[in-house]
Amino acid sequence: MSATAFSAVADQQVNQADGSILPSNVRLLVVDDEPEIAESLAELLKRKEGYDVVIARDGQEAMAVLEASLLNPNRAIDLVLLDVRMPVMTGSEVLAWLRNHPELKFTRVIVLTATSGNEEMVEALSAGADDYITKPYYPLELLARVKTILRTQQLEKQLQSQSQQLVALNQVSRAVTAKLTMAEVLAMATAGIETIFEVELAAAFMIDDNRSHLYCRQVQSAKYKFAANNWPPVPVGRGIIGTSYRLGQSLYLDDPLTDGRFLPDIDAPVDFPVRSLMVTPLFVRGKPVGIVAAINKDDGLFSEVERGLYTSLASSVSRAVEIAWLFQSIRQRQRELLESRNTLQAVIDGILHPIYTIDENWRVVAVNRTKCQEFDETPDDLVGKTCFQVFFSRDLPCEHCQTASTLENEHSQRWTVSWQGSDHRRDEWDVSAYPIPGSKADSARAVIVWQDRTEERQLESSLMQAGKLAAIGQLAAGVAHEINNPLTAINANAEILAMSISPDDDNYESVELIGRAGNRAARVVRGLLDFARQTQYEFEVADINDSIRQALSLVTYQMTTAGIDVSIKLADDLPPADVSLEHLQSVWLNLLLNARDALQVKSEDKQIEVFTLHGSGADDILVIVRDTGRGMSSTELERIFEPFYTTKAPGEGTGLGLATCHRIIAQHGGRIDVSSTVGEGTTFNVHLPIKGQAAD
Repeated sequence: MSATAFSAVADQQVNQADGSILPSNVRLLVVDDEPEIAESLAELLKRKEGYDVVIARDGQEAMAVLEASLLNPNRAIDLVLLDVRMPVMTGSEVLAWLRNHPELKFTRVIVLTATSGNEEMVEALSAGADDYITKPYYPLELLARVKTILRTQQLEKQLQSQSQQLVALNQVSRAVTAKLTMAEVLAMATAGIETIFEVELAAAFMIDDNRSHLYCRQVQSAKYKFAANNWPPVPVGRGIIGTSYRLGQSLYLDDPLTDGRFLPDIDAPVDFPVRSLMVTPLFVRGKPVGIVAAINKDDGLFSEVERGLYTSLASSVSRAVEIAWLFQSIRQRQRELLESRNTLQAVIDGILHPIYTIDENWRVVAVNRTKCQEFDETPDDLVGKTCFQVFFSRDLPCEHCQTASTLENEHSQRWTVSWQGSDHRRDEWDVSAYPIPGSKADSARAVIVWQDRTEERQLESSLMQAGKLAAIGQLAAGVAHEINNPLTAINANAEILAMSISPDDDNYESVELIGRAGNRAARVVRGLLDFARQTQYEFEVADINDSIRQALSLVTYQMTTAGIDVSIKLADDLPPADVSLEHLQSVWLNLLLNARDALQVKSEDKQIEVFTLHGSGADDILVIVRDTGRGMSSTELERIFEPFYTTKAPGEGTGLGLATCHRIIAQHGGRIDVSSTVGEGTTFNVHLPIKGQAAD
């Protein structure tokens, strides 16, 4: 068929055709070695459908055109009309090249063939052609086939674009819900809207506390520079944005200027022209809390698919907003709890008593500063460890501990613990355990409070002892003189009778017994007078170690004959002290002789230790006298410093020695403590100030 005849037939058939017209930016490539047919076909496609048509005279020229189209995406070839029979390079060879090309292999191809046989058509379709047309061409059929191929291609592009949008939507949804602050959520949401829906501007609005205005919190635009605070507040119910919030519905406007609800001063930044608009509310627990808006799609109007995707994205943003609010609420609650905890910890740290909290597994949960200072550790070093291991170096809970009952029964417990401290005195503590109610099973906890009662107990004992001694002193001063006069007459007459009676007389033994009893009574009276008499103390600067050595030299013989091993460990760096040497030596002698008497009942392991060292204070000296004798019970310890109380056998002691020692040490401004265990021995701790502090 000639080119003129082809054109005439084409005009006639196309004029009778009724079909949709594809976009005019479609670009076709006609490949035919007959110029007249190629030009007439191109003219038909241009004139009737408005396509942009490029002509190639042979296969090599067609390949060059296709390669060049890769350099400019706007000049891409949408469809190739390819003649099969051409010299040099056939259409089949061009088709094979296309299908093997990594970037052009999906190009649509309609094969043009002059044969009506099936063999060539089957070969073309098998090689990858999308359709075929036999010559002579029927313009109406040709255009219909071209439209069908292009329409299919258009749908595939839409599906691909929608698929890409859906993938991007899922990515943005995941990214949005992963954010934990409102600013991050809205920033990610607006950036996602701009990218996925290809708009000039995306914005997010949140309702105020009065629920009367919507305020722009985030604006995203790659083309324009806007600040969120430049967008005026949107009253609820006004403009497209306010109306969408009030109705709780999405609104889509392809031509906002024709909708009376659209208010340019509210629904867009100042002097910003709006061509299309898409808004949808954000909901939290069924109530609208904000709006997301997409303005001016780059390439036309919003499709129905995009509207659905936009609603889906708004749902994801709504969930992210709720999560951000919950997270913000949790963070606020955490800050409040942390502030309360810090306040409580500061209060507990300010308490001078050791305090710590343990759980049902005896692990330390919290500890105050006072307890940490005992071990020179930080709370982090102690928390998480078992209390009996870290505080007492034990593998099992302490025998005295009653905390187990508190953990099990949620009842407060209180008990007393005592031991010999580092300064060799008996320390006494009151321990209290208080339960902490827990809302979960196996979450029992208890607060343990330790209160040092050592000084209090010593003060109580000193006050009681001082009262007793004062009473005894008054009694001794008043009674001793009254007893001494008749006792003098008894002793004198007993001596006269003893001189006037023969030793062989039967009454001589009775007279002798009267004399011994009188002498013993006289010694007691002298002791009372000495105890009651407020003697003058003459203080002088002296070496405590020398006073102890002098006292030891006086009893060395007695210790040796009794088989007692005396060891002394006197500190070399003790400072001199202001003391009364005469009185102190009587204290050391009394303590040493008492220790000797306590060792008389033992046949072996007779040891007395005497040593001096710096006391717990900066200005005191500690003198320790320890024996391995029979020891004393708790009842004996309570009365050991009482006048006339003695643990010795009748006739072996007056009970005034330790009472006198107590008075002498108190007169120096010091104190004397005793600790003892039955069968293990006794320890006396004498604390003396370096400077003279004589009591009045």
